[in-house]
Amino acid sequence: MRGLLAAFCLVLLATLPAPYAHAQDQDDPTIVFNLTTDDVWSGQMALGLAQGMLDDGHAVVVFLNVRAATLANSNIPQHTEAMTGLTAHEMIARLIDGGARVFVCPGCTRQAGLDVDDRIEGVEPGSPELRQILMAPGTRIMSF
Repeated sequence: MRGLLAAFCLVLLATLPAPYAHAQDQDDPTIVFNLTTDDVWSGQMALGLAQGMLDDGHAVVVFLNVRAATLANSNIPQHTEAMTGLTAHEMIARLIDGGARVFVCPGCTRQAGLDVDDRIEGVEPGSPELRQILMAPGTRIMSF
């Protein structure tokens, strides 16, 4: 009888979902890089890490908001990052060319006295679609 009970318990345990099973079952969660600063080191660290995650095969979204909205503006000169020799504009273009999606907050852009229509090619204005990405099960968000 004990053997039958033990076997029943093992079968029951094997069929129960593991903790965090939903997150573990997602083979490729979207990784969102929430960037709020135009600080050269922080901003380009985030963009570099996003590139690394994209190169590793992950779905990557970058959201430029608050002061980081200036990084998407084609009229704002950019500093060159010491490690790669690329500007933020070049790093963003590389991400987009690799399949990442980059969004900029329209309100933050206007707050900075800039025009959202002056964004670099491929950068999308924030939208309900971005909000859906942010709230999707399994989305991972890294903030800088």
